[in-house]
Amino acid sequence: MTQWTRTTFVIDSLPSESFEGYSNGDNWNGWACPFFDRATAERVLRASEQNNYTWQYDSQSDAFIVRSTDDPDDYEPEVFSATKAQVGDESLTLYAIGAYSWIWEEAAPIA
Repeated sequence: MTQWTRTTFVIDSLPSESFEGYSNGDNWNGWACPFFDRATAERVLRASEQNNYTWQYDSQSDAFIVRSTDDPDDYEPEVFSATKAQVGDESLTLYAIGAYSWIWEEAAPIA
């Protein structure tokens, strides 16, 4: 069973922001792989618009579809699908916004 830890994440492209999310302990090239609830995922994506990202939520697939306006037209968007997680007594739906592709760091666990 996956162990989830509630923690705070930061990313250098949004230096004045931090985001509360969850970690399952995975890393990508030494970088954190955060998972966020839907409200926080939307907050991350709204903040990322200043870095030339556009996004939409697809309710049919329960996923966020993210593009960079700097990418060529034929470039595939990133798709961050819902993940079900059991955190303590809570059953959560989380989205791995930027996990395994963006340069996230874990700032501090949340007690």
